Amino acid sequence: MSNKIKSPNEKSNGFIWAIVAVLVIAVIVVGYIVYSGKDAKTEWIAEREFQDVQFEAELDGDAVILKADSATEGTPSANLFEDFSCSYCSQLAIATDGQMKDAVEGGELVVHVQPLHFLDRDNASGNSHRALAASLATLEYGDADLYWNYRSLLLEEQSEIANQWSDEDYAAAAGAMGASEEVVSAIENGEFMEQAATIGDANGTYLQEETGSLSSPRVLQDGKDIAEDNIQAWVEIAKQG
Repeated sequence: MSNKIKSPNEKSNGFIWAIVAVLVIAVIVVGYIVYSGKDAKTEWIAEREFQDVQFEAELDGDAVILKADSATEGTPSANLFEDFSCSYCSQLAIATDGQMKDAVEGGELVVHVQPLHFLDRDNASGNSHRALAASLATLEYGDADLYWNYRSLLLEEQSEIANQWSDEDYAAAAGAMGASEEVVSAIENGEFMEQAATIGDANGTYLQEETGSLSSPRVLQDGKDIAEDNIQAWVEIAKQG
């Protein structure tokens, strides 16, 4: 009885294939963990209250104009300057966005939201630029409801978002709010980054030239700051014209 002589490479080849199998499994597991982690970053957004708004939101030049059908030529207007990386802007939004929404919906006030990105300090791919670009996508391919709720998210949850989210996270957040694939794709691809840079530059220049300083949040009416001593009262003051 004779024993078959095995090739010296037969054992080593099996060992190599075993290693390859382990590496493939490891890659799949790591990929799943990373993918799940991305979803976990934004999945909670679907649980946020989604508000319906009774006004139009339209980009006109460098401002997003919030205006109800009931507003007239005599309705007072105000210019709200904000930066998505500004913690004080976040605080103001939390304190006064409800009042602003009610005033605009009631035809008592027209608001020109004028975004800034000066806190990026000339970093054209910084958080303020990317957040602004994402909000512009919701406005261009979405509607007033989506824009309003997305802007509210970026400001109210700023501490969890600013300088922590990638473009994919911004896109996933819009998707969690029911945004179309067109919106999600535009955000992922940075479609509005150039426009965001232009708008932020223009609004920053306007503040510098009209008031001599660049800061946020600011509320102007007829080119002058209002409610400087108590900016959280800006809505009631602005309604008086």
